Amino acid sequence: MHASVQHEPHPDENAPVPYLRHGQLISLIRWDRVAGDWKYTTLLAEYAGRDEQHWQVVAQGKEMILDRSVWAIFN
Repeated sequence: MHASVQHEPHPDENAPVPYLRHGQLISLIRWDRVAGDWKYTTLLAEYAGRDEQHWQVVAQGKEMILDRSVWAIFN
């Protein structure tokens, strides 16, 4: 009989990201499949917060809520 092994999440998965500060400019990237090719869109935005599912940013003078499963930090 084998004991079940539970994997702990990597610390980065649950840890807050300390370098993101309210008002900081961040770059986000999104990849899309267009006519069989991968195309990317980047967005320079002011960081306003986040939760597990969304980025809260201000970009192009507008408050935006972006899906974190689609948009990622781009360094």
